[in-house]
Amino acid sequence: MNQPLLSIIIASFNTSKLTQDCLESIRRDKGLKDIPYEIIVIDNASTDTSVSMLKKQKNLKLILNRQNLGFAKANNQGIKIARGNYLLFLNSDTIILHSAISQSLNWLAAHPEAHGCTAQLLNPDKSIQPSGGYFPNLLNIFTWSLGLDDLPLVNKIIKPFHPHPPWFYTRDSFYKSDHPQDWLTGAYFLVRTSIVKETKGFDENYFMYGEEMEWQYRMHLKLPHSQLWYLVGPQIIHFGGASAIKKSDPLLNEYRGVLAFFKKHRPSWQSKFVKKILQLNAFLRAFVSPHHRQLCSKI
Repeated sequence: MNQPLLSIIIASFNTSKLTQDCLESIRRDKGLKDIPYEIIVIDNASTDTSVSMLKKQKNLKLILNRQNLGFAKANNQGIKIARGNYLLFLNSDTIILHSAISQSLNWLAAHPEAHGCTAQLLNPDKSIQPSGGYFPNLLNIFTWSLGLDDLPLVNKIIKPFHPHPPWFYTRDSFYKSDHPQDWLTGAYFLVRTSIVKETKGFDENYFMYGEEMEWQYRMHLKLPHSQLWYLVGPQIIHFGGASAIKKSDPLLNEYRGVLAFFKKHRPSWQSKFVKKILQLNAFLRAFVSPHHRQLCSKI
């Protein structure tokens, strides 16, 4: 096999049909016909038909784990055997539209000022899905937790942890044009292998949620003048949450991911403050949904 230019790494867990559809959509990318690439799938001990389906796939490197190691560890396994100059981390619950992979790869190859990029993520109904944002700090976590970032002009003054999509009532245009941003959602993350090697991949203390943001912060520390770009030309559909463990709570996992980031990268007094703010967020949410009443004690 020729040396691949691109390694596509997919971690899967109980998403047999979605993973199959994802793989088929990759192979429909016409631009990849002229680009040597490899696909690496790491299955996290799926109990559905994923393993039998994956074993039937051609031109696929397959790693079968005996237990669910989580998103970070699984992707690091893929990194270890990847041979491409570029790595694409792709969720199994995604569909590549048009030639999104080759488009984003060509863009990154032509822009040395960037070390990574993403495509525009769409919901199944083709509406724009929020994707990444700005690194968390005391101000944007405070405004996010209290819902202040939903007010007009607040996000213009304080760069938001989670920017709003254009269908939100403020009609933000953040996700409607190409731009650099602090972190990109791991559902589709194309990055140069050189920076992956320098930063040692994902922090395996993260199981799921927040690991891409933390890793990209370390990339920023390593290459403060380089950039991560959000692109609107390449597009993918992201179903979202398909690989999550059924008993896990996405909001609780996000709380824990934010708190882990502060514990690792910010002074201890900030992490203590953020924990209180996140507990307040859970408390306020409990007025809307009784389910959130238990979150305060779990953060």
